[in-house]
Amino acid sequence: MILHQRIGKVFSLLLVIVTVIFFGMIFSMNILPIKYMTILLGIYAPIVIILVLLMLMKKLKLKIKIPCEIISVILVFILFLGISYLNKTMNFIGKIKDKKYQTENYYVVVLENSQYQDLNSLKNKTIGIHTSTLDSQEDAFNDFNKKLSYNGKDYTDFMKLGNDLINKNIDAMFINGSYLSILQDEDETFGSKMKILEIIEIKIKNETIKKDIDVTKEPFNLYISGIDIYGNITSVSRSDVNIIVTVNPVTHQILLTSIPRDYYVRLHGTTGYRDKLTHAGIYGVDMSISTLEDLLDIDINYYARVNFTTLIKLVDAIGGVDVYSDYTFTSHHGNFKFNVGMNHMNGEQALGFTRERYAFKDGDRQRGKNQQKVITAIINKALSSKTLITKYTNILDSLQSSFQTNLGSNKIYSLVNMQLDKMPSWEITSISLDGTGKSEYTYSYSGGKLYVMEPDLSTVEDAKEKIKEIMNIQ
Repeated sequence: MILHQRIGKVFSLLLVIVTVIFFGMIFSMNILPIKYMTILLGIYAPIVIILVLLMLMKKLKLKIKIPCEIISVILVFILFLGISYLNKTMNFIGKIKDKKYQTENYYVVVLENSQYQDLNSLKNKTIGIHTSTLDSQEDAFNDFNKKLSYNGKDYTDFMKLGNDLINKNIDAMFINGSYLSILQDEDETFGSKMKILEIIEIKIKNETIKKDIDVTKEPFNLYISGIDIYGNITSVSRSDVNIIVTVNPVTHQILLTSIPRDYYVRLHGTTGYRDKLTHAGIYGVDMSISTLEDLLDIDINYYARVNFTTLIKLVDAIGGVDVYSDYTFTSHHGNFKFNVGMNHMNGEQALGFTRERYAFKDGDRQRGKNQQKVITAIINKALSSKTLITKYTNILDSLQSSFQTNLGSNKIYSLVNMQLDKMPSWEITSISLDGTGKSEYTYSYSGGKLYVMEPDLSTVEDAKEKIKEIMNIQ
């Protein structure tokens, strides 16, 4: 009997401690709606009080004390699971918050079939150096010079630099990752002809400023930037997916406005030639945001940066998505075949679906539509009560380290609270800006003309009006 009294004290203390921790975390996060909190406390608190009092009673019969101890063990186990879920949520939110820095990657590249296998094998060889106006260039160049002695040859034209490497006029090239991506974009065979011997990572301060509002009561614009790389989400890169998500939390309306990657726009604060919108990402996410604000005459309150890894992991985490395809086609990215009608896609297939443009007559226009289809499918499935409950931790794990946003933790908790409280059915619509393809000089590369899309101003004006409608701006 004395043993059970001691066990009762231990279980009582443990039950009280985990209860305080669990409800303390819920209150501090403000993630659970008041009505659910009231119900939970109304049911749970009396049970805990009764169990604790019974287990602390000295003369209580064993046939009553033992069931109380068993129930308390079950409750402690359930609370530990709850604490684990909440802790995972808090850790996740802490890691995805706006990073204080971005990273610029510089590459030392040689031909795939060359004799060079490591950086030391390039000693005293001729290396072409692409000189750009990027702030990180000098730091990367200084870092590289400490690692190797070589014969340098300067290039302002990175296309000529790439051609000289292919033609073996130089042994290797030193180039910023964003410009390397442009090379690969202009010559799809370039990637298979080269290999990377060294990556130099330079950290640069992230100075993006957000325009805070109450996201549960006021309409806002969120910029989704899909960068064209795998892995590290802080890497500066071209923004191949550019979507403005206009959210009205009062009317439960969402408008997706897709802007083609090749849209020929004036980069914010620049003069001279206009440039492709995707190239704005070379100068950081703040340049993309400011450029789109100028184009659409809007304020962008927040941004979310994702990459190839994000999409793959998220779609797999929610058990795949069902997406309608307007065409039967085979994606060049992964060699996946899609049929007209609904297609169930895993992460790799969804990425192949959103990246394809060469299979369509409308090229990037259709790719933009497909990107919106996938985003809509993800939103609808992720916000369903079944997915939120059964796939919650999977969703958090999938986004870890491959998602970046300046939407603060309090804003995210508030949005989750609102969704759990009302479980509203969101009306999601989408539009795309359009234009006409042509060749033109660009701000980032004036050495020759590149393919761009001249904006159809009527579609720009239409987008402005529709965004105003969703935001209830007269």
